[in-house]
Amino acid sequence: MHLYQRNGSPYWWFDITVNGRRLRKSTKKTTKREARLAALEIEQQERERPSRNAEWRLREVLGVYWDDHAQNLVSASDIFFHYELLSEFLGPDLLMADLTNALLLDYRSARRGGSIKATADMLDRRKAWRNRIIDDKDYIKPVRAQTVNRDFAHLQAAINWAKDMHLKQMPVINWKGLKAKEAPFRVRYASGNEFADLMEAAHPAMQQIILCAVTTGLRRSAILGMEWHQVDLTASKITLRHVKGGKPHMVDISPPLRAVLGLTAPEDRQGRVFDATNYKRRWAQAVKAAGLVDFKFHDLRHTFASWARQSGADLLDICEALKHSSVSVTQRYAHVTPEDSTTAFDRVGQIFMAHSAAQNSKKKA
Repeated sequence: MHLYQRNGSPYWWFDITVNGRRLRKSTKKTTKREARLAALEIEQQERERPSRNAEWRLREVLGVYWDDHAQNLVSASDIFFHYELLSEFLGPDLLMADLTNALLLDYRSARRGGSIKATADMLDRRKAWRNRIIDDKDYIKPVRAQTVNRDFAHLQAAINWAKDMHLKQMPVINWKGLKAKEAPFRVRYASGNEFADLMEAAHPAMQQIILCAVTTGLRRSAILGMEWHQVDLTASKITLRHVKGGKPHMVDISPPLRAVLGLTAPEDRQGRVFDATNYKRRWAQAVKAAGLVDFKFHDLRHTFASWARQSGADLLDICEALKHSSVSVTQRYAHVTPEDSTTAFDRVGQIFMAHSAAQNSKKKA
């Protein structure tokens, strides 16, 4: 094992060959002793990895994908939880050759029906959302079709990784047939009067959060986690580095939001931008006082998109603003009719008429 330091790096690196595979990695340690211990641990883990010729089990497929790729994704914690559930139901020692469509159909039924027991580790680590995810009998609560489909998407990603990156023989699974039928996408957005009533009923701190959601289309997590160093009032821009999909995202600050953010004195612009104290209670009270029916915080994002569509924005503009993965996702707003009903033909006709009028005026001159 060769330990060394790179120029400009405070960490020790190691260079070693294990089972014919060369590893060169940072130990993330600044002292040589700690670096050697960390390197030895990594070496041991590498020696215990399944060889190319060994038949892999579920634990190895999920573990290798996690180590190689998934742990570095923005959605890592979500993926880890899905893998916990799959391992608990299917068994971590399940040979991949024994994984069948029938087994996954059983998993789908159990997941939808809430018959998967939470592990002791889940109960210990998930206290923050225990009441939301786990029932009073320590079972994972039933979920919608969309959630089960995400479980299968994560499993499919791990299987494909083992097949493509490690050249392992994997079972043929009918992923399309396993996909549960999802309910039609729900698009609920506020009318102008509903928004006015909501703002009037909301706590002052909640008013700022609501205004930000409606004028930027950002998700709740991005808004509540936003810090002042991400806000540039001079350029009227908000820069988010960690959003869904892991892509950097920049949004414009509208004049109303800029006016509200500008009320904070420059010397106080540190840490979180918005006061999220008692957020859940304040939001529930505002919705109830405003008399809104079937209205969730995420519906403020739908409100942004729907209002943009009504004002004449096309689906591609909305797709870019919301940072959707593709315009097909934005199609959910296609039914919203723009108040400006001018078609592409009308716009080209108007340009043609303007050119003709200009030419006629030149001839008369």
